[in-house]
Amino acid sequence: MFWGIFIAWFPESFYHWVTESQNSTPEILIWQGRAVLILGFVYFATALHPGRLWYLALVGALTKIGGAIWFYTVILEGKVGDQGLFHLIMNDGIWIPFLIAIALKGKAYKASK
Repeated sequence: MFWGIFIAWFPESFYHWVTESQNSTPEILIWQGRAVLILGFVYFATALHPGRLWYLALVGALTKIGGAIWFYTVILEGKVGDQGLFHLIMNDGIWIPFLIAIALKGKAYKASK
């Protein structure tokens, strides 16, 4: 949730850091920050009720995949520096397997009840 707040409130800082440039910041980054904030609440709800909301973790994994592809093509324009690569790995790559595992465990838990 804090990452979404940071991106929404400081899009220029985030953009300049991740692209390693001083280009003008696209307006869409504010919306990306808001979407990340909303997904943070979704992940929190899933953590509280994994058996009942297991499918939201799977949706989260799919949004991480789609978000990484969008970020790479639209924001980074296919050019990834060290900081952009770090962001993609830490923000998306690491979370995808965990979210899938949470979804599978939550579904198995619900089926066992």
